[in-house]
Amino acid sequence: MKINLQSALKNEFGFDSFRPGQETILKNLFSHKNTLAILPTGGGKTLLYQMYGALSRQRVMIVSPLISLMQDQVSRLQYLGSKRVVALTSALDYQEKAVILKHLNQYQFIYASPEMLANEQVLRQIKSLNIGLFVIDEAHCISEWGPDFRPDYLNLGKVRHALGNPLTLMMTATATKTVRQDIIDHLDLESTSVEQIVLPVNRPNIFLSAKILSGQQEKDQTLIDLVRQLHGPGIIYFSSKSKAEQAAVTLSSQTDRRVMAYHGGMDTQQRFHIQQQFMDGNLDIVCATSAFGMGIDKDDIRFVIHYHLPANIQSYVQEIGRCGRDQQPGLAILLYEPNDRYLQMNLIDNTIPDRNLLQYLYQHPKALTNEDQFRVIKYYYDHGYSFDQATAVFDHSRERRLSELTAMVRYVYHDGCRRDELLKYFDETLSEDQKNSAFCCDHDIDFWGHWQNFNDKYLKQSEKSVEYRPQSWHEVIDKLFLLKN
Repeated sequence: MKINLQSALKNEFGFDSFRPGQETILKNLFSHKNTLAILPTGGGKTLLYQMYGALSRQRVMIVSPLISLMQDQVSRLQYLGSKRVVALTSALDYQEKAVILKHLNQYQFIYASPEMLANEQVLRQIKSLNIGLFVIDEAHCISEWGPDFRPDYLNLGKVRHALGNPLTLMMTATATKTVRQDIIDHLDLESTSVEQIVLPVNRPNIFLSAKILSGQQEKDQTLIDLVRQLHGPGIIYFSSKSKAEQAAVTLSSQTDRRVMAYHGGMDTQQRFHIQQQFMDGNLDIVCATSAFGMGIDKDDIRFVIHYHLPANIQSYVQEIGRCGRDQQPGLAILLYEPNDRYLQMNLIDNTIPDRNLLQYLYQHPKALTNEDQFRVIKYYYDHGYSFDQATAVFDHSRERRLSELTAMVRYVYHDGCRRDELLKYFDETLSEDQKNSAFCCDHDIDFWGHWQNFNDKYLKQSEKSVEYRPQSWHEVIDKLFLLKN
């Protein structure tokens, strides 16, 4: 099929040019080549399968990790004019799910989580369809979450085979060489049969900074001082749901900013409401756990603050990449106090079962349930892993997570260029003439001595962040569903 992609981009989607990597990836897909695409946050990954589906008229199956992300993408596709789009999520009640499954052949774009695809009834219905493109969105989750958190990610290779080995597109914003190989292996693909399009993770318009604080009290006060003065919308990330809520209350009362919390413990409607408030400019700051951000297409976020230490550099780069998507200056701040490392170590211990618990459950398999705490162990037991094999899997996961945490702490204490330290993790380098020493990291300038000046100079609010409210219903819709890409 001969397609003029540039012409189609303009006529079908209204864009004058592709972003880096997009056209090459689409050419691969139209040449029926399985493709692994590593595009930076804001690089326009969603357009790839939207455009392929629109031009090929084939059915597209998208595996996505979060309900909020699926709902957001379904809304965007509907806004762009596609009515044949649906998300199979746990938010559906029994009757809604039954109706959708009965009429599944009427949809062109079908979203589902790995857990939903593990449901025999759902997979049976999808198998009856002709899937033209199988998409794994946020594909790094296969490697990062599969072994010890969401094991159904490890079944996606079998799902792909069950669907007749359709053309496959794997997408994420960050992935090391090891993670890329993990993705390919778990989808039962051969490296030689996968085209890899890997763009640099460097975002030169994001200034990198970190501050080591003496304790919790100093950290809290620093956060209040920053929020009082930093310009523009921002996201503050926490490892704790309760701390996110507590901080939102504190910042709302002690600053003039409009702040709300967002985390996975909230119900779907509440999360969606907060997300739309933020997108529409009716909220200035969201205090969030990592549940917030995937798929958020708000281009004028000016800063991302990490109140707690992220689990790894890969997650950190993904999360700070949510600011400055309009290519204007953005600011990444990591606040650290020594106890933060132990919080992450506790999270690792609580996530990965120890040998004694594993041994007890293997000896008493009736105690295994689908509850969160035992779900992962049950997966390995049901799939025929011996006790020693399961122990080896979890030991490896623990070692990997501790190694990733060590790299994250090393970044905080690094006394050289922070950008170099981040890029080294992804086997990337920058030459000196590729750097802008005036806008790189707090190693090059005295950021913490003059951060207010930096704020006034670089973090300028876009017009839509100031006191602007759309008037016509067209503008209201555009504000609610910002056109992706």
